[in-house]
Amino acid sequence: MTTTFTPNRRLVAVALVALLVGSAIGLAAGGVIDAPTATADDPNPDDDGDDPTVSGDDTDDDRDPSIDRFDSSAAFASYLRDAGSSTNYLGGGLDQGAVAVDRMDGVAVEEDVAMEAEESAEVGTGTGATSGDGDAGSTGGPDRYSETNVQEAALDEPDILKTDGRTIYYADRNRYDRHGDTHVVDASEPTTPSKIAEIPTNGELLLTEDTVVSFARDRLHGYDVSDPSEPEQTWSTGLDGHVETARLADGDLYLVVADRADPGDPCPLEPLGNDGPEVACTDVHYPTEQTDADTVYTTMRVDPATGEVEDRVSFLGSARTTATYVSENAVYLTYADSPSQAELRLEFLLTDGRELLDEDTVERLERLESYDISDRAKRIEIDAILREWRSGFDREERRSVEREFEEAWTSYAEEHMRQFTRTGVVKVDIDGDLAVSAAGSVPGTPLNQWSMDEHDGHLRIATTVRAPAVDSENDLYVLDGDLETVGEVVGMGVDERIYSVRYEGDTAYVVTFREIDPFHVIDVSDPGNPELQGELKLPGFSTYMHPLGEDRVLGIGEERGNVKAVIFDASDPENPVVEDDAVLDDRWSAVRDSHNAFLIDERHGVFFLPGSDGGHVFAYEDGLERVTTVETDGPALRAMYLEDYLYVFGEAELVVVDETTWEEETYLDLRED
Repeated sequence: MTTTFTPNRRLVAVALVALLVGSAIGLAAGGVIDAPTATADDPNPDDDGDDPTVSGDDTDDDRDPSIDRFDSSAAFASYLRDAGSSTNYLGGGLDQGAVAVDRMDGVAVEEDVAMEAEESAEVGTGTGATSGDGDAGSTGGPDRYSETNVQEAALDEPDILKTDGRTIYYADRNRYDRHGDTHVVDASEPTTPSKIAEIPTNGELLLTEDTVVSFARDRLHGYDVSDPSEPEQTWSTGLDGHVETARLADGDLYLVVADRADPGDPCPLEPLGNDGPEVACTDVHYPTEQTDADTVYTTMRVDPATGEVEDRVSFLGSARTTATYVSENAVYLTYADSPSQAELRLEFLLTDGRELLDEDTVERLERLESYDISDRAKRIEIDAILREWRSGFDREERRSVEREFEEAWTSYAEEHMRQFTRTGVVKVDIDGDLAVSAAGSVPGTPLNQWSMDEHDGHLRIATTVRAPAVDSENDLYVLDGDLETVGEVVGMGVDERIYSVRYEGDTAYVVTFREIDPFHVIDVSDPGNPELQGELKLPGFSTYMHPLGEDRVLGIGEERGNVKAVIFDASDPENPVVEDDAVLDDRWSAVRDSHNAFLIDERHGVFFLPGSDGGHVFAYEDGLERVTTVETDGPALRAMYLEDYLYVFGEAELVVVDETTWEEETYLDLRED
C-alpha cells in the first residue's frame, strides 16, 4: 500500500481549532514518575532495580533520552496510564480530529511500522540480506549450497526454508490450511531429492547443528534432527506475546519477545508464558521522559538445544513505533521519543504566536510554563487559558485571528519540523551479559530495521520526518557507540517517504517515493560528515535492495502494480544511472513480504525472483536478462541451490532445475507420503 504526505489546509484549520479551542488528547501524555535517578556509570547494572541512568544525545531539543528501571509496580502502572492518555501523534496542538483528517490523506509512518510489527509476529518479515555458500563437506552432502538471505552475514534469521546441504526443511505454506507441516527432504543426491519425514508444525525455522527450532504462532518448538528421518521434539515453550525478532549467532538463539503491558495489572510479565521466566516491574527499563509506551520488549539468550533461557533484559517501548535491528554486538530498539504536546504548544504560543495574544494571556502561559505538573495537566490549563482569551472575540474577529494563527503556525512548523516526531534508540549489548548500555534520539521515524546499520562502532539510521502542514523530508543520522549524534544528512526526498535502505560499507543507498522513485547515494565514510553525493529519479519504487558488487545495486519493487527489477550503477556516485530494468507481468513477489525469499547465485551470475505464478531466473552481470521461468503450483515462495542445481519451492512442491542447461531435472510433490 502506498502512503503519501500532502500538506493539507483542512488539517491546518483543524489543528488551529484544537490549538485555540482546546483538546484533552494529543501527541504525548505527560505524567511525573518518581523513579530512581542514579549517576554512577555502570553499563552492567545489578538486578535490584536500581541500575544507573543510561543517557545519550539530546540533539535539536531538550529531550534527554535517558533510560532507567522502575522502582515499583505502581510506578510502572502509572507510566502506562499516562502513555495511554496520548495518541503519540506528530502535531503540537493537534487533536484527535486532526489525526483523523491526516490519516484520510494517508499520513502515518506509524502505520507502516505497525504493519512490520504485525508481519514479524511470525518472525523474519522485515530484515535485510546477504547470501553465501555453505559447506556441507563434513556431512557427506554437496560441497556447495545456499544459505538464508540475511541482513548480517554472521547472524542467521528464521525462514520457512533451511538446509545444511544434505537435508532440507521446508515449512508448508498452504493458503487453505493454517496447520501445515514442515517437510523434511533428503538432498544428499541433488538430482533425486526425496521426502523422508514431516515435522508437525509449519512455523518459520532456525537450524543449528542437530536442532531445528520452529516458530509457530503461539509456541516455540525444538526438534532433535540428528536422525532427519525421525525428528524428535525435545522442548516446547509458550508465547504470551509474539516474537518480534530472532537471530542465531555462534550457536546461541537470541529472541526479542514483545509483550503487551496492562496498566491495570502490569506485572509480572511472562513473555514465554508459564514455561519461561517472569519479568518483574523492577526488571523493566524505560525512557525517563514520558512516551507512548505500551509494550515490553524482552531480549533473551536461549540455548536452542534445550530451550533454556540463559540471560534476559527488558525494555518498555511502543508496538506502533518500535523497529528492531540486530548486529553482531547489540540489539537496537527504537521507540517514540517526541516532545510533549504541552511543551510544543507553549513554545509556539510564546514565540511565533505571542504577538497575537494579549498581555494577560501571555503572562498566564509563562507562569504555566514554569509549573512542575504533568503534561496532561498543562494541556488542560492551556485549553482553559485559550478558551477564556478566545471568548473575548466576536465571530468575525475569531476568523481573522485564526487566519493569522494559520500563517504563524505554518512558519513555526517549517522551522521546527524535526521536533514533532522523534525516535529514541536503546542499545542492548549481546556480546557478553545482556545489558542496556546506551540510549539516543534522532528526528523522524525509521521504516524498519533496514533503516539501521552498525559499522565501525557507529550506528547509521535513516528516518522520515513529518510535521503538520509541512512537506515530509528524509534524513540519515550517524550515532557513535554512546548513541550520540555525530553526523547527519537532512532534507532528502521532500514530500516523500523512505521505501527502502541499504548500507554497503561506507555507502548508504536510500529510496524514497511518492510518485517517482528517487535513489539517493550517500557517502558515510566520515561518520562526522556524511555527504549526499547524488540522486536519480525513475518511475516506480524499490522495497528491497541487494548489492551486486562494483557499485552496482539491484532494486526489487513495483511499477504501476507490477513487479519490477532495476540495476542502479553508482560507480559515479554524483551521477547514478539505471543500467537496466525489467517490469514483469507478475503482480506480487514473495520478496515484497520477506527478503529471505531472494536468492543470488554468484557462481552462475544469476538471481532468482519469485513471482505470482512461478519464479524467474535473471542474469545480472551485463544488464538484466531473463534466463528462464520455473513454473510452480501457484506463486513461487523460495529457492536455493545445491551444487549446480536450483531448487524452486511452491506452496507444496519442489522443482529441481539444472543450472548448466536450465532444464527441469525433477519434480517432487511434498504433500504426498
